[in-house]
Amino acid sequence: MKLVLLICIATVATACTRSALGACKIVQVAQLNVSNTNNRPVVDGKIEGRDVKILIDTGSSFSFVFQDAATRLGLPLHGVSGLRVFGVGGEAQAYSTLVKQLQFGSFTIKDLPLVVIGKRREDRPQAPALVLGEDFLSNYTTEFDLAHGVILLLRPEGCRYDQLPYWAKTYSLSELEPMRADDPQIGTEVLINGKRVSAHLDTGSRTSIISSQAAHRVGSAIGLDDQGTEKTVNGIAEKPVQSSLAEFDSLSIGDETIHNVKLRIANLFGRDTAMETGSHISKPIEDLPDMLIGNDFFRSHRVMVLPQEHKLLFTYEGGPIFQVIEPDDRSEQGR
Repeated sequence: MKLVLLICIATVATACTRSALGACKIVQVAQLNVSNTNNRPVVDGKIEGRDVKILIDTGSSFSFVFQDAATRLGLPLHGVSGLRVFGVGGEAQAYSTLVKQLQFGSFTIKDLPLVVIGKRREDRPQAPALVLGEDFLSNYTTEFDLAHGVILLLRPEGCRYDQLPYWAKTYSLSELEPMRADDPQIGTEVLINGKRVSAHLDTGSRTSIISSQAAHRVGSAIGLDDQGTEKTVNGIAEKPVQSSLAEFDSLSIGDETIHNVKLRIANLFGRDTAMETGSHISKPIEDLPDMLIGNDFFRSHRVMVLPQEHKLLFTYEGGPIFQVIEPDDRSEQGR
């Protein structure tokens, strides 16, 4: 779920040693036990002592509560002046609230101000009430081992990046863009049909998707048989965006290359516009990616994100790398 904003979260945790590699020590700050719900990583938590589901969303630069969940939980809503929130499908109305106590994993956070936006698309008890974004995750080296239902928050000490993928003898590497303090995102460049495409890694996106503009630019076979598949994609703005299927000869992430790749394409951020001060003409929001590498990629790989070193380390663990439709089993654990 691609979102742009920053709300800082202060965290306190007790660290314990996970493993040591000579002078290298990998300190585990926390383990989050994850279930795969509707093809997205979800953890259990509590807001004001009430059980909630929390979506781990690397595509959101800030953490927030869904508006209907805030109402159900009795959280006060306040208007916010000067705050604009954009995502797939356009702009969403935003409010603010104060959560007196949030708990998940080994974390307890008190008196936490949060943005309130959007409406959950799943009217089910398992639907996430809160989204935990990169404002929180970027404070750590994060290991995504979704095949085993685990996300680890780590603090390496005295380690070279090549010592960190301890689970495998070989690994793939992709360089990350430096994270901005006001907009932390896991950004990288991929090659599609040999041409550079900007991408954000986004666990909140159930499947990977590319903008229609980028698909045309790199060259693709568009108009594949799309019968029986979901033909719209949704973002925080609650305005569905039409999509179609395309096939690409190759897609490379770092030194991993996948051939004959089918991806869903859509005009992802075509509605994301804003008027500058003194102007009556809306202009597109800048620095939005051409592609969202979704949770389908995370489920087929073991992934480690190193925000300080600007590195993405990953190993292929099996199964389809990209999916054009969401799995039917919405409560499946792991892969």
